[in-house]
Amino acid sequence: MKLLWVTAKRLGSDLASTTQLAVTNSLSKKGWKVTIIAPKGGVPHQSGQPNETAKMIGKDGNTFFGVKRSRIPGLGWLTFGRDLKKNLPTIVNQGDFDVALVEWQAVAGSHKALVQSNIPWLIVDRSPPVFRSLAGRLQWFEYRRAYKLASTKGASGSVPKSQALADWNRQQKRIVEPITILEAGVDVSKFKPSNFTGVPTIVHHGQLDQEREIMQLVDIGSVIAARGIDFKMRIAGTGNCLTELQKTATQYDWLEVLGALPSEQIPQFLTSGHVAVFPLPDGEIWRLASPLKVREWAAAGLPMVLSNITPHQSIGQRNWVKLIDHNAPLDDWANQIEELFKADLISIGKEARNDAEREFDWQQTTEPLHLKLTELAGL
Repeated sequence: MKLLWVTAKRLGSDLASTTQLAVTNSLSKKGWKVTIIAPKGGVPHQSGQPNETAKMIGKDGNTFFGVKRSRIPGLGWLTFGRDLKKNLPTIVNQGDFDVALVEWQAVAGSHKALVQSNIPWLIVDRSPPVFRSLAGRLQWFEYRRAYKLASTKGASGSVPKSQALADWNRQQKRIVEPITILEAGVDVSKFKPSNFTGVPTIVHHGQLDQEREIMQLVDIGSVIAARGIDFKMRIAGTGNCLTELQKTATQYDWLEVLGALPSEQIPQFLTSGHVAVFPLPDGEIWRLASPLKVREWAAAGLPMVLSNITPHQSIGQRNWVKLIDHNAPLDDWANQIEELFKADLISIGKEARNDAEREFDWQQTTEPLHLKLTELAGL
């Protein structure tokens, strides 16, 4: 079974690219040989050294092809689409693919070659554009265009990341039926449960953007510190608030900001934690999300305090999840965190880990996609 996956993520470099790598690994275990086409320059490597991205893909017998994508905001989609149109026909003609996954950023540059080769394909939607800048408006244009092309140029369905995203696109009259939900998953085997030793520590990792109101983490920490509680807060990631966070960390001895971490270092980072916190705002885009970070924290056996929004509610009622209204007083957040610091974290953490093993592993979350691909391929 041969699958072509066209993604706009720089594998190993973009934080969100862990999904592509994890899904590829899971589908490989289900019998698929995957060829990934993605922008060049993912994992940093020295000139003359083997491409680390190719090694990550190739270790499971899969294949990687790199294409051009400008890093200049607003030009990425244009250069990416142009290079796909140039190179994809040759790759398709040599690959003998049964089916293809095409992320919405790649539809414009991919659909002609796939249609001409009679390869059934699905449009993959891991997230609509987030930013409202000029570059963001260009991305929104490309997002709407991708769905229009998918609906008129023969896509065999769509693969959104959540039911909320599918429902939203259906309301916007741009969904491509049938739908196969690909929920965020986690490779549980890569995570070692926290042992909850040392100074109580709050952890958070991910995109550190103003749009996510990430500075609220510092505000919550300041309330806890004002109560005289001995604790640490460790934040890892990258985004447009990283510099501000790093400057703020110089003012507080309880705050540590690490910046971006390679995906293989995240499990070790989480083992230092006692409680994970995510005060994500209740914006339209965030309501459509699939809670990847929450599932990773569960794999690490971490209890967590989250904003009471749709993706966090989708986890269901769990002893290890505490939901707080995003606009609630900071004291409410601090109260819940302080209460967890005093709780039986080992017992709560075991519940989180067990739920992750049963429900959140990529082997479970990719099963609907595997069945749909098998159906389309006629296998």
